[in-house]
Amino acid sequence: MSSQGLRIPLPVARGARWTGIGLPTLLATLLGATGAAYVAVTLPDAYRASLAVAIGLNLIVLGMKWPRAAALATILFLPFLGLVRRLLIFETGWSANDPLVVVGPGVALFLFYRLYVLEDRKLGTDLLSKLVLGLLALELLQLVNPLAGGGVLANLGGLIFLGVPLLWFFVGRAVGDAGSVAFLVRASIVVAAIVALYGLFQTEWAPGERLPSWDQEWFEVAGYAALKVADSADANNTVRAFSTFPSNGEYSNYLAFALVFIFAIVLHRRAWSPLLLVPLLLVAVFYSGGRATMALAGMAIVVLTGMRTRNGIAATLVIVAGVASVFALASLLGPRLDQAAGVSGDAIASRNVQGFLNPLDPSGSGVARWANFVGGIEDGFRNPAGQGTGASNAAGSKLSDSSKGTRETDNDISDVFLSLGAVGGIAYIAIIVLVFRTVFRRYMSTSSWLLFAIMGALIVMFGNWLNGGMYALSALTWFLIGWATRPDLDLPRPRGEAAEDRDAPRVVPPAEAPA
Repeated sequence: MSSQGLRIPLPVARGARWTGIGLPTLLATLLGATGAAYVAVTLPDAYRASLAVAIGLNLIVLGMKWPRAAALATILFLPFLGLVRRLLIFETGWSANDPLVVVGPGVALFLFYRLYVLEDRKLGTDLLSKLVLGLLALELLQLVNPLAGGGVLANLGGLIFLGVPLLWFFVGRAVGDAGSVAFLVRASIVVAAIVALYGLFQTEWAPGERLPSWDQEWFEVAGYAALKVADSADANNTVRAFSTFPSNGEYSNYLAFALVFIFAIVLHRRAWSPLLLVPLLLVAVFYSGGRATMALAGMAIVVLTGMRTRNGIAATLVIVAGVASVFALASLLGPRLDQAAGVSGDAIASRNVQGFLNPLDPSGSGVARWANFVGGIEDGFRNPAGQGTGASNAAGSKLSDSSKGTRETDNDISDVFLSLGAVGGIAYIAIIVLVFRTVFRRYMSTSSWLLFAIMGALIVMFGNWLNGGMYALSALTWFLIGWATRPDLDLPRPRGEAAEDRDAPRVVPPAEAPA
């Protein structure tokens, strides 16, 4: 690997080799760390900023020599970022524009610079990477788009939601390998078990109020009304858990990720110990109240079961039969489930059952989500130049200098149409189709359990791939996509091969990848 900066030889452990680091970067890092320590001691009001600098600099220093380790550490830290922010409320108060939010984007930007500028790696080597680059270019153009509302600051903030996840795609391509992806899959299951316990603690086991004091304070200050169960007689205390995350949606999606990862490990690797965590994760995801997430997780299990046959006709029959079985069971058992949920007095259980049995109820969220989805796409064609990267997310409402505000459509496809116009929306749909096509074809030809697990995660996360408000999951999703679609994909050998052959990585030739 080559570096364009000054190389500084530093003493390292025997057998290790230090890759070049620019002298200005090293000095800036040392000065920044010193400044952060000083602020933390002398200026308590700046705890958030100093902590953000300290965490970010540690990850950047790690990434100077070990970019893969820095990427994995950041992705596994982000699930706990929401809790860290809330624990500081009593010391520093709450800030909607929290500097801790930029830790993940800062590390992603540094790794992109480290890997593709200093090392001069190639970016657009295949159609998918060219489309992702094109989407990033459209987002940057929104900063100077005279027709975009909200102003430059709002659109710059909007890049955190729509642009930063795409940087993780290129990071995954550069440093991802079969070993690191397998580690992420297994580590995500462990993290999910931890956050599930905390989520259940929030809603079921916390003494006094349902929420711990720091979470309750955030709930009241931030005004997260969507957490309340509207049909509850005790709406002040009946809230959906959000665990260590900034939102209930990301919490429930993370649990669903773990469930499909466990399904992949059990079905492919014949490893049964992860099944011990399934009851915990199922209870937690049910009481998170994420009905759309549970539906997508169920769909992912059905699709993966069909894929496991590795036969197109058989897979189609399994998927159709699985979907038909779900509807049949809903028709047969629905009234009894509805009655049991009502008798139980559990507001979350009642809400979930009613939502599943009546998805087209005009008073429910399903119809409103569909209307938002269609409306966002229509806006993209009415305003083909786009309305700015801050038009469809919280950056517009917090940083906008316009009275127009934002319109969050609850789906990343319609968000992209709204923000980037018809061209950006069509390009993003092409990216989605190409990703699914590539992962599916590669699994059918290799039977890799990692690709199997990633396909399940893509289905669970569908509609939120480019939702940068889900700090942890958007980074994890695009890192996995970057690795799974790279032209020179490395895969472990199937279990049936000889041990000496199985240990060597198997490279999928470029001919197997789409043009």
